[in-house]
Amino acid sequence: MIALIDMDLVVFRSAASAENDPLGIAIYRAEELLDNILNKVGATEYRAFISSDTNFRKEIYPEYKAQRNPVKPVHLLDMKEYALTKMNAILSPQGLEADDMLGIEQCTWINSYDAQIEFREVPCHDRYETIICSLDKDLLQIPGLHFQWEIGTSKWNKPDNWMTQTELEGYRLFYQQAIKGDPTDNIKGIKGKGKVFAEKALADCTSELEMFNVVRDLYGNDDEFKMNAGCVWILREHDVKFADRFKELING
Repeated sequence: MIALIDMDLVVFRSAASAENDPLGIAIYRAEELLDNILNKVGATEYRAFISSDTNFRKEIYPEYKAQRNPVKPVHLLDMKEYALTKMNAILSPQGLEADDMLGIEQCTWINSYDAQIEFREVPCHDRYETIICSLDKDLLQIPGLHFQWEIGTSKWNKPDNWMTQTELEGYRLFYQQAIKGDPTDNIKGIKGKGKVFAEKALADCTSELEMFNVVRDLYGNDDEFKMNAGCVWILREHDVKFADRFKELING
């Protein structure tokens, strides 16, 4: 099993937890977290990704993530450098986030499988060779295995979570996000349409094309639809963004 690691989260959480401690404490916690993830998913190898310092989503929508706190954990830059030089992390190509690389890596393996249709419709845990390891809900757009590690405090705890995502349900999550937006990343979505509406609007759809048409009609403005959906879309192939997917679905 190849673990695909969201190293942005590993280094950020480790740095944040050691804000008032020496760098060595952050390093220890990052290595411990990585080891725990690999052990829990039974990985024989891993590929860990750090986001590039540019982001194509800001070209689509300059206000993407604009509300994020500019003050970062004191050890964050050092932890990124340590991850790249000592933990075998890979810097994502310019313009891409770690999320995109996880999506591309997992979909590349799935698309190489000989019986793609059967495989996607009837997921089977022991036939997968990659597993995405992240806490980011957006990555559940991507079909295949997913692992979200335990987080919490002495008063609150979210346990480890494994799941297998189908291609259809991955698309459903994406189009729901396109409707409701994502306040965490400053993506607006359709005004007044939240989680409950988005789930109900797409509940009866049995194909991606049906979902696409529902959401496109709800927007009534292709430019706005492409902008918001383009920020939410996790890449599945290099250089294939939502605008490209939009053209494919329009042209059949």
